[in-house]
Amino acid sequence: MSRAARTLLCLAALLTTHLTVAATGQELNPPQQVIQGVSDGLMRVLREDRDRLRTDPDAVHRLVDRLFLPNLDFSRVAALVLGPHWREASPAQGQAFEREFKTLLIQTYASALDGLSSWELRYPPMRLEPGQTRTVVRTEMRQPGGTFVAVDYRMAVKGDRWVAYDVLVEGVSLLSAYRAQFTEIARRRGIDGLIDELNVRNATKR
Repeated sequence: MSRAARTLLCLAALLTTHLTVAATGQELNPPQQVIQGVSDGLMRVLREDRDRLRTDPDAVHRLVDRLFLPNLDFSRVAALVLGPHWREASPAQGQAFEREFKTLLIQTYASALDGLSSWELRYPPMRLEPGQTRTVVRTEMRQPGGTFVAVDYRMAVKGDRWVAYDVLVEGVSLLSAYRAQFTEIARRRGIDGLIDELNVRNATKR
C-alpha cells in the first residue's frame, strides 16, 4: 500500500468511519469513545449535508475544524512534527508554523471527504488502567469488500479529556511522515523557509 493510500485510509478512519464494535458486547472505553464520537458526528453530517459540502468548500473546512481538530492535541503535534527545529523557533515563528500547518491539515482532511463511504471497524481487546494518561487505541478497519487493516491512534489526556496526537496505519506513523518532510525543508531553508513553503502550498489549494 502506498503512502498516499495509507494517508487517505487513516484520514478516513479518524474522520468518516461508521464505527462497528465487534459483536462481543464490548463496551468502549473513554479514548475509544472519542474516536466514535468524531466519526458518528461527521457521518451524520455527510449523510444529511453531502450536497452542500460538495458545493461549499468553506463549509467542509468549518466541519473539519469543528469536529476533528478539537479532538487533536494540535500544539503537541506541531512541536513533534517540527522536531528539533521547534526549540529553535521564536514564539512568532512557532505561531506562524502552527497556523500554516493547521490550514494544511484542514485542507488535506477536507479533500478526503468527498466520495467516502462507510467502513467497518473493530476493536481488539484493550485495558485502560486507573490513572493512565497515555494509550494506543488499536483498531482494525476495512472498506466494504476489502481486507482488515490495522489503524492505531496514539492518545493522551489533556485537561480532563482524551485527545489524539498520532495515527498509524499498518505501523506507519502520519506524524513521522510529516516530521521527515518538514525537518528536511527546515534544514535546507530554515524555519521561515518552511513557513513560506507551507503558505504557498496552502494558497494553491484554496
